[in-house]
Parts: sequence; structure tokens; C-alpha cells
Amino acid sequence: MKAWPRQHGCEAGPETLCCLEHTGLYTRQLVHYLLAREVRVWMESALQIKRSIGMVRGKDDKVDAQRIARYALLHQSQAKCVNLSGVTLERLKDLQANRSRLQKALQSIKVTIKELLAVDLISGKTLGQVNKKAVQGLEKSMEQVEEKMQEFIAKDDALKGKYDLLTSVKGVGKVLAVSLLVYTQGFTRMDDGRKLACYCGVAPFEYRSGTSVMAKAGVSKFANKNLKQVLHMAALNSVRYNQEMKAYFDRKVAEGKSKMSVLNAVRNKLLHQIVAVIKRGTPYEIRLDKI
Repeated sequence: MKAWPRQHGCEAGPETLCCLEHTGLYTRQLVHYLLAREVRVWMESALQIKRSIGMVRGKDDKVDAQRIARYALLHQSQAKCVNLSGVTLERLKDLQANRSRLQKALQSIKVTIKELLAVDLISGKTLGQVNKKAVQGLEKSMEQVEEKMQEFIAKDDALKGKYDLLTSVKGVGKVLAVSLLVYTQGFTRMDDGRKLACYCGVAPFEYRSGTSVMAKAGVSKFANKNLKQVLHMAALNSVRYNQEMKAYFDRKVAEGKSKMSVLNAVRNKLLHQIVAVIKRGTPYEIRLDKI
């Protein structure tokens, strides 16, 4: 990579824009190298590049590189470049994925023990005893992962400021705050409430065609399911502990709306509140006149 730009008579530096398909771990070392040289790095979704081209035939690495280069040339004014916080966000994403794996393992053990206790008390207690240290170990590991997350956030002033703003919204906890920072790249890739709601799979869309197809409005399945799950739990907490959201939920249910549709509306409102505090740069405050 270092030699290739020189062969073309240029040096990789601040004046260079480098567009890459986002392929996770495979691009990490290259991105770190480019950021160290102050190159503007644009990580774009492979699906976005593919759909912008239209119908194509054939595929190999050389053709793909040409297509990415053409996409970058045509859309460079819309480039959303990775900033230095991106390295911290990568580490947060790794920790977040590890926390998710630990949580699934912990839940699997606990559910198995609970189900067995209901049908076979002796076997259930035996399983609980032999898995006691494993459960304690998993819980301890989760605590350490969360502590390490807070440590990384505290070292990055820009992320710390956004994290504090996010957690000022009633119902938004540590897990959702970190998830939103990771998936939106610190709100540099997505700072619109409607787009974020769509990405999380909570924005309703109509499904109609002519006079025969008249389905109810529903959410798209093309969404980030992990973020949607975390957002769902945050919405439940918000309905319990946020006076404004609780009043809204109770009022809409009393009007005859289904609880799930109202809860989805709460998820939407929660995301718009989140985006609002990020854009405004001030903590969220409950307005008593809306309750």
C-alpha cells in the first residue's frame, strides 16, 4: 500500500481520499495505517455501492476495485470519513460483541436450570450447583467488559460528551448508549431521527398497491436486529420510569391502540429524543407541560 501510491506519482496523505468496502476485521489494519498518515478514509457499505451501480454481470477483485473507484469519484461530495474516534469505536464494538456472547452463554445456563427445576427438582438443584462457578465467572466477566467500555469512553472526550448526552435521556442506559455510538460511528454516519428509526427497524411503512393490496403499515425486516432488541428493552424501561413516556403510553392504550403499536411509537419517540440531544448538545429535560 505504501509503494502503490508512489508508483502513481502521489503520496498517501491528508489530500488523499481512500474509499473502501466495509468488510470488518479484514480492513482494520489498513484503516489504522491510513489514519496514521492522516488519509481521509471513507468506509462504505458494500450493498450501497452495489445498488448504486444497478444491474451488473461478472465479478472479480479488479472489476470490484474499479466499481468502488467509480462510486467514490461520483459520490465523493457525500463521503463520510472515519475520524480518530473510530479506533475507540472499533474497540467498543469488540467489547460489545464479547458482552453479547457472554450474556447469551449466561442466559442459556440459567434458562436450562430454571426449566429443569420445574420438572425435576433434584436434577435442577444439581445442575445449579455444578454451574455455580461458571455463572459467577460469566457475570464477573460481563462486569469487567462493561468497566473496560467505560474506560475507553472516558479517554475520548468527544465520545464521552455524546455518551453523557445519550444517558441523560430517561430510559437510555449504558448498553443502548454504547450500541448507538458504535452503530452510528458516534453519530457521524446517521444524525436523522427518521433514518435512525428506519435503521433500527421501528419506522412504519405503508404496503399498498392498487385497490387489492391494502396491508397494514408495518416495520421493515431489513434492519439492525441487535440494536432493535436493545432499543426495545430501553423503551420498556422508559414506559416504566419516564413520566412523559408513561403518560403517552397510557393515553394511547386508553384510546384503543394496541400495546405493541404504542410501544413501537415509544421507541420512535425515544430515538428522536436521542437525536435531538445530540444535535442540540445539551442534556435532555422532561417538559412537565407534555405530561
